[in-house]
Amino acid sequence: MKQPGEIRHLSAKDDRDYLLDYQTLNVDDLEKAPILGVPFDNASLDEAVAKIYHLMEEKVRFHHVLLLDPIKTMALRKGKKLHRIAQKASLILAEGAGLQWAAKKLGGELKERIPTIALMMDLVRLCELRNYSIFLLGGKEEIVEKVYFNLSRHFPGVRIVGRHAGYLNTQRELLVKESIRKTSPNIIFLAMDFPEQEIWVENNTAFFGHAVVIGVGGAMDILSGKVKKAPNVFKLKGLTWFWRIIVRPWRLIRMSRMFGFFIVVWIKSLFVKKKK
Repeated sequence: MKQPGEIRHLSAKDDRDYLLDYQTLNVDDLEKAPILGVPFDNASLDEAVAKIYHLMEEKVRFHHVLLLDPIKTMALRKGKKLHRIAQKASLILAEGAGLQWAAKKLGGELKERIPTIALMMDLVRLCELRNYSIFLLGGKEEIVEKVYFNLSRHFPGVRIVGRHAGYLNTQRELLVKESIRKTSPNIIFLAMDFPEQEIWVENNTAFFGHAVVIGVGGAMDILSGKVKKAPNVFKLKGLTWFWRIIVRPWRLIRMSRMFGFFIVVWIKSLFVKKKK
């Protein structure tokens, strides 16, 4: 029986030659699908992993990967103060429901949603195969420890070179940043609240070396087993958002903000139609 927090993959994926797949995918010039001025990368899950793989292989500079939903997109849209973060990002992926619809309404296209958990699992597997290192940062102490335990058990060869909770006072933050600098991880999975995690990344680029920093938000809670993933019946019908409201009803306030996103996109789409 599957235990809480246990990580599993589809058997079809277990037989893949991951390295060959990612090495042969051409992701140098991914098309952009702008949504409200945010330049999303039109990538499939495999292309997203391959792109991050290429960024790690470059070893030239630090890279910031954004996983956005409609509410985060609204905060980073053109004209907003935080739009600068979207402009600096190396890769912007559509994680949330509604973004494919928005891209289509605005004359673009997004191949698929990129689930954060699926992206993380494929990247952890890749790191195990390539002997890349991972740093876990964010959430409560017991959460990050459980994630470390689960990943280490399922991926025995993975190198997790650091793990720290995300509640940082000044002294602890200095220790964390020094730990990141010394361990020089290839990937940092960062789980803080939005937009604090994006601003924190922006303010601390000097400590990241050549790492790829990925904001994974609440994915740590799911990987720890604290929060259950939506059942397949909800995911297949595109009702993951409804499942989240059922298990965490206080999210209803947050979800209500999505109406603003849909209204803004709908208004923008009218101008797109007029231009055509």
